[in-house]
Order: sequence, then C-alpha cells, then structure tokens
Amino acid sequence: MSHLLLVMAMAATMPTTDLGPICEPARSAALPEDRAGAYDSCVRDEQAARDKLRQKWGQFSAKARNDCAQPAAVVQSYVELLTCLEMQNGGNFGDGGSHEPTISPAAPVEPGAVGTKP
Repeated sequence: MSHLLLVMAMAATMPTTDLGPICEPARSAALPEDRAGAYDSCVRDEQAARDKLRQKWGQFSAKARNDCAQPAAVVQSYVELLTCLEMQNGGNFGDGGSHEPTISPAAPVEPGAVGTKP
C-alpha cells in the first residue's frame, strides 16, 4: 500500500534535475572550439523543456507521468521526459492540428497519354 502512495506522489509532482550532468556529455562530445556553445545550447533546450513541462504537467495523465518519470536516483533529461509524455499522449505535440496525412486524388490520365510527354 505504501508503495502505491509513493508512486502516486511521484506522479503528482514534476521531477527536478540538475542540468550539469545532463549537458556535460554535449560539451565532452563537441570539438574544442564548440564545447561552450554545445553546453549552452543543451542548457537552453533543457530549460525550455522544463518550462513547457511546468505549464503542461497537470494535463498529462497520472499513468503517463508515472510511466515516463524515472526514479529519483536516476538523472533524467527534461527533453526526454517531455518527449515521453507527449508520445504517451498519442503524439499530440500541442499544435492542435490534425496529424492525418493529406492525400490528393491523382489527376485523371487521358487515354493514350501514358508514356508521352506534354
């Protein structure tokens, strides 16, 4: 029973993480002249994802939040968490538009026109 309460409490609050360990690999993998920029870009991406998560956290189901949130001992990227939650939500990335492909009917082909140039 206490495990269930712990899981429910975890799902109710948005996880927090230190961006340093998340973004350090971006710095390490970049060319020496690009390391600072790679790290700063990673931090900006993570902050943007964190801000979006703060705005939308309550809109995601408790199940999705629980499925996507890692245990507190595991460092998790806000970008990864947001992506997971959006995928759990059926891929609705907040644009409000339809994600159905638009298929146009083919133009009719006149008899004898196949293989001829206009």
